Amino acid sequence: MSKLEELLAKQEALAAEIEAAKKSQKTEDLKTVRQLCKAHGFTANMLKGYLAEGRKPRTAKK
Repeated sequence: MSKLEELLAKQEALAAEIEAAKKSQKTEDLKTVRQLCKAHGFTANMLKGYLAEGRKPRTAKK
């Protein structure tokens, strides 16, 4: 195995590790958000404006 092939294999392994870490962190963060919402009594409708930032409002079709 050449040095380049070896490095590419390591790069792929690291990319997979990074994705797994991101997924794990996302799960933990979602758990924290749920706990905070429950503790403070926030509902989805209360947070909707903050969570949907950047989305365009739907227009009624006629």
